[in-house]
Amino acid sequence: MSVYQLICIGGGPAGYNAAAYAQSKGLSVLLFEKENLGGVCLNEGCIPSKTLLNSAKVINYFNHGLNYGVEFSGEGKVNQNFVVDRKNKVVKRLVTGVKAKLRSAGVTVISEKAELVGKNEDGFIVKCASEEFIGENILIATGSTAFVPNIDGMADAISAGFAVTNREILNLSEIPNKLVIMGGGVIGLEMADYYSAVGSEVTVVEMLSHIGGNIDEK
Repeated sequence: MSVYQLICIGGGPAGYNAAAYAQSKGLSVLLFEKENLGGVCLNEGCIPSKTLLNSAKVINYFNHGLNYGVEFSGEGKVNQNFVVDRKNKVVKRLVTGVKAKLRSAGVTVISEKAELVGKNEDGFIVKCASEEFIGENILIATGSTAFVPNIDGMADAISAGFAVTNREILNLSEIPNKLVIMGGGVIGLEMADYYSAVGSEVTVVEMLSHIGGNIDEK
């Protein structure tokens, strides 16, 4: 089994920054990431949502230019496929930057799912496929996934594409006529903002007494 001084499970901001820093200090580092480097923020959160919102801002300026003292003729039209393609290019460029950072630092990266299976006198045992690795130290930074409520028919709706999570909504090829968003947190509100701007009739459902999560109510 290969032995590393640090094994990171998860290639988001915590994992890849810790891996690069540890390697720069002379430690041997192995990082596992089963999907794309960069984590939720880069791939399914902050970056893609802000890219979509920038497109929403452009169409808002065009359709409501008089609010800013600028008059346009006609009405703006959104090309959803082009918007999503642009978003994907922005994300890909930034993910490539994370890969370059790790490569420059000398971190070994394995793009597979890893599992912490035990510990012996040498360190923590991490299994990937049929191979095992030893980490004298281990960082578990596996991030989060969307919570799907236990509602009758929800699983079938997701399988059919009628219902989506925060991951799939970033890649819709068609703008829905009506959209219900369950959750009035930051991601839900950003998606409400974008799809409302490009023509959807949006309803946000939030179980708390206010939207915006931990944002100051005032």
